[in-house]
Amino acid sequence: MVTIYDIAVKAKVSPSTVSKVINDYPSIPEETKAKVNRVMKQMNYIPDAGAKALSKGSSYNIGVLAYFGTNISTFRHALFTEILDSFQQEVNSRNYDLLFVSKNLTGRDGTFYQNCVSRSVAGALLFGDFEDEEMKEVIDSNIPKVAFDYMGDKMTGVYSDNYQKMKKMTKHLLDLGHRKIVFIHGEDSDITKYRVQGFKDAIAEAGIPFSDRMLLETLYTDADSVKNITMNLLRRANPPTAIMYPDDYSAMAGISTIREAGLRCPDDISVTGFDGLPIGQTFSPALTTVKQDTDAIGRLLAQKLIENMDDKENAHPELCEVRATFLPGSSTGPVKSII
Repeated sequence: MVTIYDIAVKAKVSPSTVSKVINDYPSIPEETKAKVNRVMKQMNYIPDAGAKALSKGSSYNIGVLAYFGTNISTFRHALFTEILDSFQQEVNSRNYDLLFVSKNLTGRDGTFYQNCVSRSVAGALLFGDFEDEEMKEVIDSNIPKVAFDYMGDKMTGVYSDNYQKMKKMTKHLLDLGHRKIVFIHGEDSDITKYRVQGFKDAIAEAGIPFSDRMLLETLYTDADSVKNITMNLLRRANPPTAIMYPDDYSAMAGISTIREAGLRCPDDISVTGFDGLPIGQTFSPALTTVKQDTDAIGRLLAQKLIENMDDKENAHPELCEVRATFLPGSSTGPVKSII
């Protein structure tokens, strides 16, 4: 097996110089770097990532922590995977790799934080439930980190303009003549609060009296809960003519439930989603929704994390808003009938 000593002999430099070239030390002249890299390529030498981590005090791994609850599979969450794809492309261009962090610590149960420390991660990307105790442990640590849909003051967060787009989508329904609108929102979080406020403000500006019956809560992407709530809404003496769901998966589950009840979307009930997932646009009817810019979100998360990792001393939390796009689809239409 080729070692740095073999490289040093052929390149006519010291082993420490080879090590510094591998770790991209700025003090090494470009001519020397080029020579050593050329010899490594000729000898098919692959640097030991573990050794690089030891020499720099951290690895070139970025930990990905995603926790949406015990019953939700991370990798079936399309919004997460789309953002992660963009994030990965950006960090890969800076020679970082992704490490999916679990609670398995060298064959025994551990915590997210313990796993990050044991793997010497250079930084972390967080998704999901930031109130979970193990997520909080990472948030409160000195590990460089960023998060999607985070709006606190302990780390950098990137999110969409939820208030503005929820308000615009509600106004879209109001312009179509809907007055009996129900918003089924996700679990309590800063993001949910902004969406609820956008909904309430649009209703208020239209001069419609607000009622608590216009708001119902579920979990994001929880199809079973959404189906039960939708059936209960359809059983009301005065059912809604429009239902706004917390995400596209929920909206599609809601439309299926409406159809099972013998009703039509949008002729009888208009439906909106949120996220703008590709599957929602191929669904029939195509969803009226808000498309989050997953490419921009992923790239910005990566850029902010790399900035924090490169300059830990001056790193400070930032809140970064990315503009989403309202997508009117065929799942909404004017009020045509009273049910």
